[in-house]
Amino acid sequence: MTLERKTFSGRIARGDEAFAVDFHGSAGADFRLKIEVDPLPNQTLFRLQSAMGDPGSYAQSLLLEGEASDGAMFFSERVEVRAAKFGSSGNDITVSALKATVTVLRSGPILRPVMRLWLRSFKSHRNPIVPTSLGKMEVWGNHNKVPKDEVFGSIAIQADETTDRSYWRARADDFLTFMHRGLAFAHGSLLQTPRLDIHFEDCCEATFYDGNAFGPGLPPIHHLNHGPFLKAFAARYDDEKPFPDMLWTAIGWLQSDTAFDEGRFLTSMTALEAIVEHLIPKTLTTIVPKPEFSVVRDQLLDVVESSSLAETAREILKGRIKGLNGRSLSQKIEALRDYYGLSAKMFDNASIAAMIKLRNDIVHTGTAASGDFWPNIVFVRELVSHIMFHEVGYTGPYESYRDGYKMVHAAMTVGEDSAAGGPVDEGADPPAFIESLPSPS
Repeated sequence: MTLERKTFSGRIARGDEAFAVDFHGSAGADFRLKIEVDPLPNQTLFRLQSAMGDPGSYAQSLLLEGEASDGAMFFSERVEVRAAKFGSSGNDITVSALKATVTVLRSGPILRPVMRLWLRSFKSHRNPIVPTSLGKMEVWGNHNKVPKDEVFGSIAIQADETTDRSYWRARADDFLTFMHRGLAFAHGSLLQTPRLDIHFEDCCEATFYDGNAFGPGLPPIHHLNHGPFLKAFAARYDDEKPFPDMLWTAIGWLQSDTAFDEGRFLTSMTALEAIVEHLIPKTLTTIVPKPEFSVVRDQLLDVVESSSLAETAREILKGRIKGLNGRSLSQKIEALRDYYGLSAKMFDNASIAAMIKLRNDIVHTGTAASGDFWPNIVFVRELVSHIMFHEVGYTGPYESYRDGYKMVHAAMTVGEDSAAGGPVDEGADPPAFIESLPSPS
């Protein structure tokens, strides 16, 4: 799980300019890649220092690549200069990589390729190994209190004897991205991934990603029982029906890491509006079918055009007439609820109307009379969660926060269904069948 300090010789490039460089790379148990660059000539350091840019401007990314004496390779196109110092004792430059890949050679070829995505601050229990079209999937985490920002957890896929190896690497990468997003949804907040390991043929690759863990959220799936959701989610990936990518955009808005309830509510509403505009049929967003409205629209436009109003007023009115057929946001959300077959009792019209009023007050005036954001935040999150359950085909237990916390299985509480939400097993072990990236010496 570590990368021992290695020396690389290669080049650092800014645009079309390239300079020879020796540097050292290492990473500890925190998976944070450390890069140390040997002293550079004055002119080289001056040219690289200017990539930092002026305050308030974009910093320019540099390319850094090199090879170690044992054949290990380092490559990054996302290196940024953090500091530069000129001195009589040597010129120092401090750099960091937003993304960098270190490749080492294996002692022998691997029989079954493996890919593993590591996670920070991930809580989970012992999960079942799930068979997929790409091989066996394993999700590992810690069921106890997880220290913030530490690496606890991973998602891994390993091909088996019958797996089709055609384009396996690209497909496995896509699968892990899908599962990573799904686990973030189940976890209730964004999950930072510090490293991706790939064991393929005769080499191992470790791609490091810079970043910190995100704050906690409200998980819709209990961390002691991720198993049923993992099975449903992995099966959804293999489904021929395309998964709506816009739902990931919506979940991302839902998980915006802010401490202010006003911000939480507005980003939650943005998530819901993204789903409304992109996931339901356009016929459900209009008052009458478009062909019928077009006749009325043309008649109204003719009236306005033939009026004696000023040109600016006519153009404004014509623009509004063209949008007359659109349903209100409240009506669209009700149509969204009915489209997914969700409970009209759980997501009632009165609550939807109150939520829209609060949203309009903040957006249009900057303030809200009631300021009672939290019930509305929970309402939106629960609605989006049920839409995700529907898209995934998940029908197991979930955590509900509306009107008080409870574990729910379909329409039943835990008290009515003692089997809902129970732990799978005691204890949590590290990955069982997936190999770790060897620590090169």
